[in-house]
Amino acid sequence: MTASIVKKTKIAPCREACPAGIDVPRYIRHIRNGEFDCALAVIREKIPFPAVCGYACVHFCEAKCARIQYDEAVAIRLLKRAAFEKSRENLVYERKATPSGKTVAVIGAGPCGLTAAYYLAGLGHAVTVFEVLPKAGGMLRYGIPEYRLPNDVVDQEIAAIQKHGVKIITSAKILSAAELKAKGYDAVLVASGAWEPVKMGIRGEDAAHVIKGIDFLKRVNTGEITKTGKKVVVVGGGNTAIDAARASVRMGAKVVLLYRRNREDMPAAADEVAEAEEEGIQMEFLASPVKILKGKVVCIRMTPGPVDGSGRPKPVPVPGSEFALKSDAVIMAVGQAVAVGNLQLAENQNGTAKVDAQSATPIAGIFAAGDAVTGPSTIIDAIAQGRLACVSIDRYLGGEGKIDREVLPDIIEVLPQEKPLGTGRPAQEKLRLKDRLRGFCLVESGYSEETAIAEAERCLACDIRQYTVEVNPVVCKDCGYCREMCHMDIFTTSDSFNASGYKPSVVKSSDSCVGCLKCLYVCPDLAITINDDTVSDAG
Repeated sequence: MTASIVKKTKIAPCREACPAGIDVPRYIRHIRNGEFDCALAVIREKIPFPAVCGYACVHFCEAKCARIQYDEAVAIRLLKRAAFEKSRENLVYERKATPSGKTVAVIGAGPCGLTAAYYLAGLGHAVTVFEVLPKAGGMLRYGIPEYRLPNDVVDQEIAAIQKHGVKIITSAKILSAAELKAKGYDAVLVASGAWEPVKMGIRGEDAAHVIKGIDFLKRVNTGEITKTGKKVVVVGGGNTAIDAARASVRMGAKVVLLYRRNREDMPAAADEVAEAEEEGIQMEFLASPVKILKGKVVCIRMTPGPVDGSGRPKPVPVPGSEFALKSDAVIMAVGQAVAVGNLQLAENQNGTAKVDAQSATPIAGIFAAGDAVTGPSTIIDAIAQGRLACVSIDRYLGGEGKIDREVLPDIIEVLPQEKPLGTGRPAQEKLRLKDRLRGFCLVESGYSEETAIAEAERCLACDIRQYTVEVNPVVCKDCGYCREMCHMDIFTTSDSFNASGYKPSVVKSSDSCVGCLKCLYVCPDLAITINDDTVSDAG
């Protein structure tokens, strides 16, 4: 008897949304089968930080999850964490490459630098990472509090990277990238991160009781700061500001966070903002400091103005709306910047490195990537930058730039049957509020094996399901219901009119269709047809 082999036909929306291109449906299928080792191996094909991303990734993938058409997105981030936590042998599927005889120096042991180092080592190059701080990890260790990402998890990830053949030297201050090239390294990668605080330029910003957001988090994570004062004002709306506010609450402070725009404009993750409010942090939206005095911060109300370059309304001060907040300490977290000029590299006006499409600087053999090129970004974006740099460096060293190795065959013998409509995520356990405020214990609990498998069964396996959607342009009267019901970007409006004088809906692409049939059921003109073209062959 022959098995039915299901063919992969497309890239799933979740994978397409991931900057590193992780094959999400594939590792979720392994979790569904209880194969956590295999799931972890699939994740490691694209990133060397499965646990870090399982704990602290911004999860762009979930925003594009097709399951939203039915109920809510699959908990992709937590399933990644489960793959790490439930795996028995983290490196069981690792492969060793033949030594190339080439050497690479990496400046910066953050997510970008360590990612590039990991995959370069996998290609056989001898890689040494130089880190100015006492421990490796960069922003992972020094910029994210332990209630979100425990240091022992970062340690485990770094140990796996070292086991892969990467040498890391800490407390190593490098004065220039060219210095390392002159010492005989065949290539140098600058991945130094965005550690420079951005200033507002207001009176009192440099006072003794004012601290920059990223410096504050670094000192909290190293145990240098254990108290902040009874009343703390945090300025900013990004993840650094939210983490600084939540860290301050854990040290007994009453915290007010000032943000000059509306809540929906905050760069910080929505779930982190919600948890901050749960923990008692007072949010003052449309408010900005104008001067910092001893014992208080003078602020002004803002109003949304014309849309600016960020695509958001520009905040405009409201004359005569000044007010004051009492404060023992002020944490300024309004942004971070890059200064690659410190490493004697050519830089753009914003301090980022000048590079070409291959991450190469004007100096032969010296590359730059991560925040050093993009400015402050996310963990997964930094990882993606590290992968890009690795490809370019390997080609520069004479390789093919092929860093992806599919370590497990992707054989799908049975079309997975997803859980029915209305099946939501399993309830997630979190630390009780009163326990959260006692210290920096991890807030979010992971999934058990049983729960992870159950959640994996909600995946629609979009990469192997194929539907063809058609709209009859003759009968469509452009009510727009199909476009309202579908969140998969399948429909748009025609540029031309039909014989009845309507601009009918047309199909941009059927690739994202998951067969929910909502558009078909809601269409009053019966203009839509959907065919299931999922392919399987007898092998």
